[in-house]
Amino acid sequence: MHKPFFLLVFFLVVLAGCRGPGVLLPDGTHEFAIEGKLAIRAPDGNHAARFRWRQDGERYAIELWGPLGQGRTLLEGDGRRLRIRNAGGKLLDHGPVRTVMLRQLGWYLPLEALPQWVEGGPIRSEPVFEPEIDAAGRMTGFSQLGWRLAYTYAPDAPAPRRITAETAGYRVLMVVQAPPANGG
Repeated sequence: MHKPFFLLVFFLVVLAGCRGPGVLLPDGTHEFAIEGKLAIRAPDGNHAARFRWRQDGERYAIELWGPLGQGRTLLEGDGRRLRIRNAGGKLLDHGPVRTVMLRQLGWYLPLEALPQWVEGGPIRSEPVFEPEIDAAGRMTGFSQLGWRLAYTYAPDAPAPRRITAETAGYRVLMVVQAPPANGG
């Protein structure tokens, strides 16, 4: 697998709810099906892909592909272990998430936070810095685990449509579109 595309994979694998007075945060159930586009600015260049992500509790299945359907890749895991398969179903890598990431990328992304971040809020178990809330009570930005998150919502939408995550040298933009019409 090419390193730039693998970078896209890990930024998807993933982006515990709590509710404070007047602040709307996800409930932490982590059950969703989304699809959309992903763009990454990284030290080695810019990358783009489309994705389809199903999350059921801790379990996820994320399908990624590049322009014209090239490089289809399937990620499956539960936040602790990760399996990566190509379009033909061949196992490309597997093991503990941290081990696979370090082996493939040389660094680690806090995968335990991504489902919550994608749903529009911070994880409960870690400190949150510089929170920002809009007039509707939705979280529009915060810093956590060394990343700065910013959200853009469609009017009256509870979940973000555009998510930007930044850390030293990396900027990820995820645009979430409507879920697949056939439910998958």
